[in-house]
Amino acid sequence: MLNDVVTVTERRSSNQRLIEATPWIVVAILTTIVVTTFVATDNSATNTTPQYPAHELDNAIGLWVQDYVYPAIWFTLLVLIAVRTRRSRTFSISALLFIAGTTMFWIEWPADWGTYLVYNRNLMLFDGWTSTWYQTYWKPISVVWGYGVFFGAESLILIKVVPALKARLRRIFPSVWETVLLVVSCLFCFYLADILGERLMTMLGWYTYIEPVGLAWHSARGSISLVWPAIPFLLFAVIISLTLRADSAGNYPNEKFFRLHQLTSGWPREFARLAVWIITMNIAIFIAQPVILCVGRMLFLHDSVYVP
Repeated sequence: MLNDVVTVTERRSSNQRLIEATPWIVVAILTTIVVTTFVATDNSATNTTPQYPAHELDNAIGLWVQDYVYPAIWFTLLVLIAVRTRRSRTFSISALLFIAGTTMFWIEWPADWGTYLVYNRNLMLFDGWTSTWYQTYWKPISVVWGYGVFFGAESLILIKVVPALKARLRRIFPSVWETVLLVVSCLFCFYLADILGERLMTMLGWYTYIEPVGLAWHSARGSISLVWPAIPFLLFAVIISLTLRADSAGNYPNEKFFRLHQLTSGWPREFARLAVWIITMNIAIFIAQPVILCVGRMLFLHDSVYVP
């Protein structure tokens, strides 16, 4: 009898270790694919530096914000998250979205290729990473920190603003399906936040959509399309909003997919949760941005001397 109990206990422990490790194994596989495809392999589409829109970006304002303020904000938030997480012994959902959002920075370059985005070359750049194989040429280091700051702010919109707007719409339209109200709230909030944020950064000359697709908002230092990539980006927002609907026990659907609800509380479970959100957000943003934008450009748009 005692041996049977020990065997069952060992089997349960082995299953838990497998559940804890599986998300990180997936992260490792995805990371290897990304690094091999976009970083380690020099798949340059051109052997020369592409034409640069100096007429817009040479008069930029406040580039130091991206180079110095963004990383300062990012590290400050990381310290606050670490302190809060250590005390509570669990990751808050905003912390998970902040960290996972930071890991998505790599999609910026192919997404930029699909939308003709050129970054200001006077920003601090990744030295030697100039491949233009479905990527924009100039790649600022600040994008890493910027993704964490941006998606940290976006997480607050997801957690606070979208539910509040959905509740207001519920009072106005009580017979409408709740999922529809959630999607509408998400679309409105994210489109507004995205357009206004990018409008500010293009007005400062930090980057420009040099050949904006469709209806555009122009300024002396940069332009932004009101449809491309803003509308495809909304797909990512909707996916994450729907994923954030926890069940009555507080379990999110992506975490349940990896069977994390079967784990006991503790750090192994918390770090497995982090891996699951890294997977979720990177796959969602990859579909909503690089895939749609690059395929869309290849099938329906034109070549470019700025983003070859």
